[in-house]
Amino acid sequence: MDRQELNDKLKILHTELQQVESLDNSERVILESLVRDIREILEKDHDETHSYSGLGDRLKDAVAQLEASHPRATISMREVIDQIAYMGI
Repeated sequence: MDRQELNDKLKILHTELQQVESLDNSERVILESLVRDIREILEKDHDETHSYSGLGDRLKDAVAQLEASHPRATISMREVIDQIAYMGI
């Protein structure tokens, strides 16, 4: 898997996170932060490994907090986490 495939998954996740509804305040803060982080990674011209690894950690935390209330979004988060791990980042 290459970085382009990972970026494609991030684009899908970014779109899904923007469409999540019925959030409480803490969930909204988590998702807004993830959307911002993903957008920053996608807008960079070069790949920085630490950006992806930090995102992976934040996604793991978000999955733990959002799994019950937003299962569809957390499935996409897990896919990105798995791809980051597969790439050894």
